[in-house]
Amino acid sequence: MQVLFTGLYNKYLSNAALKAVITGFYFTEAPQDAVMPYVVYHKISGVPDYTFTEDMENVIIQFNIFDEHSSSTTINDIYTKLTALFDWSTLTVAGWNSIYMKRELDNLTRDNDIWNYFVQYRLEIQK
Repeated sequence: MQVLFTGLYNKYLSNAALKAVITGFYFTEAPQDAVMPYVVYHKISGVPDYTFTEDMENVIIQFNIFDEHSSSTTINDIYTKLTALFDWSTLTVAGWNSIYMKRELDNLTRDNDIWNYFVQYRLEIQK
């Protein structure tokens, strides 16, 4: 579902506020030498869905925000900008129509001096 990943990346590229506070927006994994803070996004699951006339995909996407500042202020600012961009947004996905994108789960943790804020979205697109 490369067109979905492209749609997510293009949505990020269109947003100056989020781009200004992170060093990168990576699919699946960040490069070894990536400088924090950055975001990694990937597909958790996808399930086909059908109506009598439409083919759809119900997908869970997860964003992980990583930051090494001692305070949680920076990562919370990034979280605010990321959720402002993606909450109930309409994605442009080639060959598909965006139905909804809603936040379902988030959690902030800190391990070995690295903050990790993961945010999951459920989205549905239809042919």
